[in-house]
Amino acid sequence: MKFKGKIALWFWIIFLGGESLILYKMAESIFSGHDTEDIIVLAISFVIYTLVFLPIVARNYVLIEDGKLKLFFGFSTDVIDISEIREIRSTCSPIASSAASLDRLVIKGRRQEMIVSVKDKQKFLEELKKRI
Repeated sequence: MKFKGKIALWFWIIFLGGESLILYKMAESIFSGHDTEDIIVLAISFVIYTLVFLPIVARNYVLIEDGKLKLFFGFSTDVIDISEIREIRSTCSPIASSAASLDRLVIKGRRQEMIVSVKDKQKFLEELKKRI
């Protein structure tokens, strides 16, 4: 079963705000006659910024199948065996993790820990508890 990842408003503000700022500076440079070098640097910055943030928005979900919990977040993938899960708890910790929202779940296994943020947390927990 697939659960869509939750993306908080603050994440969208950072993503779209950053892109808007770069595009604004690029347009300003073009219309004010700045060097081509400045425009190229801004264009490269825009591409890199988009390549970092867009995968997080496009590939942000959790999959429960074949006795495994699989997290897909941007370029990364993490897997934990459901049978190894020992603890699930809520957290709002801003520690760096694979979640684009502060409404998170910490899933602890025997040897690893995973932090996820899903839109339908209650349904996710119910489905996970059925399989533990």
